[in-house]
Amino acid sequence: MPFQSLTARLALAALGLGVAIAALAIMTVRLGAMDFTSARQIMIPAVAFGVIALGLALAWMVSALRRNKGEAKRAGLIALVGSLLFLWPPLHALYSGLTSPAIHDVSSDPDDPPSFVVLLKERGPHDNAPVFDNHDLTWRGETGNVSYILHTFYGPNSGNPLTKPLALIMPPHRMFWRCFETAKKMGWRLAAWDEKAGRIEAASTSFWFGQVSDISIRVRPAGRMGARFDIRAQKRSGDVDYGRNIRLIKAYRRRLNSM
Repeated sequence: MPFQSLTARLALAALGLGVAIAALAIMTVRLGAMDFTSARQIMIPAVAFGVIALGLALAWMVSALRRNKGEAKRAGLIALVGSLLFLWPPLHALYSGLTSPAIHDVSSDPDDPPSFVVLLKERGPHDNAPVFDNHDLTWRGETGNVSYILHTFYGPNSGNPLTKPLALIMPPHRMFWRCFETAKKMGWRLAAWDEKAGRIEAASTSFWFGQVSDISIRVRPAGRMGARFDIRAQKRSGDVDYGRNIRLIKAYRRRLNSM
């Protein structure tokens, strides 16, 4: 079999194996037959097959361009485009994890984070405790607890602040419903809301593995004429979120500010 045809078919086969392994990992986690930590280990060979598929597909493309022949064009193009699409989610998650601190419990007010009430009923015995996980860690040469890291790298002076207090001149009840509508527009599942207590609870589920982040939003008066909101996002199970909760809170703050 000519080299060009061989590389295209091998690339397609490697891509098929990678997709099959990844689909198995996703399906078993979604069905509750495997935890996310074990699924991450299974994703390693899946990604490896994807990288092999991409390398072979690139070899096919180089051969096709040099020889100016379109042998096995369909298999080669499917393998090339498919491997790029397949590798994007896991490699993007890996990049996000490497560029975010190892924090799975994030709050705009880490010194006094909002609490969970209704969502606690949905948690199992092996899920994360509701108390704020203020563990020690080292990030970019700084060592301290979660509160310190959030204030240092995501404080008011950072490019995209997360812990900067957001207080507006409006009645608390108006701020409450503004926060409520923003949570709806984020596509989160609203679990409970109590205007009198100033608390909104919601849940956000990741697309691929269905990992749940529990979210608590707190609204309270700020001065005589204003209101302040704070938000907390905690991964329901496991201690690795690849920076997802930080992104959730940042996205929520941006959308709330734009309303």
